[in-house]
Amino acid sequence: MTYIIAEPCIDIKDRSCVDVCPVDCIHEYERILIIDPEECIDCFAPTEQLITEHGLRTFAELEDHSCRVLTDDGFKPAVVKRFRRRPLVKIELAPAFEERDRYGGTRLTTRNISRFRRTVWATPTHGWVLADGQKTNALGVGQFVPAVRSMPKRDGETYRLGVLHGLVFGDGSWSWYAETTDEHLHHVPMFGDRVARYRALFERVSFERSRSLHPGYSGTGVLRSCVNLKKLLPETADAEYIAGFVDGWVAADGDPVKAGSWRLRSTDHQALAWLERAAPLAGYVAIGSGEESTMATNGGRRNRSMRWLYLATRESYWRVMSVEAQEADDVDTFCAVVPGKHEFALAGGITSRNCGACEPECPVEAIFPEDALPDKWNAFVEINYAFPDPEKINSLTDAYATEHNVQNEPLE
Repeated sequence: MTYIIAEPCIDIKDRSCVDVCPVDCIHEYERILIIDPEECIDCFAPTEQLITEHGLRTFAELEDHSCRVLTDDGFKPAVVKRFRRRPLVKIELAPAFEERDRYGGTRLTTRNISRFRRTVWATPTHGWVLADGQKTNALGVGQFVPAVRSMPKRDGETYRLGVLHGLVFGDGSWSWYAETTDEHLHHVPMFGDRVARYRALFERVSFERSRSLHPGYSGTGVLRSCVNLKKLLPETADAEYIAGFVDGWVAADGDPVKAGSWRLRSTDHQALAWLERAAPLAGYVAIGSGEESTMATNGGRRNRSMRWLYLATRESYWRVMSVEAQEADDVDTFCAVVPGKHEFALAGGITSRNCGACEPECPVEAIFPEDALPDKWNAFVEINYAFPDPEKINSLTDAYATEHNVQNEPLE
């Protein structure tokens, strides 16, 4: 996303913004400073994922598309834009939490024994919001970035369907497909209180005598669907459905840990990898993962190893563990333009922001993100995008200043 310099800069040309610009993209003309729209970018790799209202998407697949992205204030409208080719750095982050220190205060810390990491590919001077509310264009080792998660509703029909899908996916079975009705039939044997609490969500519940021998059996839920839910992840569903899916899956295959957190166990490694990135859509942040060493079970030897994912509901952060430059070709970069908010969540709930080190440094408040430019100054979009043509920039500026009788007082 580029920034626009507007009317308050005419005949002022204070250079404070030039001094702080990390990419040297602000240039001086006769009566105004101009930002090179092609250089004013600090964004992400095309394969990087962001969290939208309908699941995870890469920046590349959303190019020039409108969407709603997750922020710390819910889902907000955005447009994903492609910018010029830039070098990238590899940023490695570890989960962190606020804990009490020995002096009675609190501090952010990460457990050194944890090997859980998330990796982000971004330009070196990309803008980030930090845990203390400060903003930076030079993310460094030891800094903390806040995590964000959605708080979807859990009481509607969409949630109910998501829960049923999650129960089938976690501990249910596919029975058969009826060509005459184009329906798949699934069964979910309900054992234990966590699964039984969802008994009323099924339209039909049967009772199998062979299962009644097992303690805690409360019936078998019967579910019909137009697809085989046992093999399907809700990758494009909305947050309410995904919240239901995760709650159902956790009820079937999860173990409570503490403070509302869960350890979800599964041999479906691909599904756990998806949930690690998409967990914020369901109100969780994935903060740990691992693999069990044993392959033996009461019923024989597993074909695949059992892995687990730690899902937290407590307030979480991401600590920067490393920022490494890469010896690779420059790539097209992308960013989400979020009008009025200028922040959004990457996969895993990592909070990012649009760039603009110059904006807070301008003493006359003449610099605006393009998506937040006041309507009265829309003419300056054309003026800024006339870069680098000095004749056009100067003539457009003169014409605007004459038409609007601009008489900005010099700074003292």
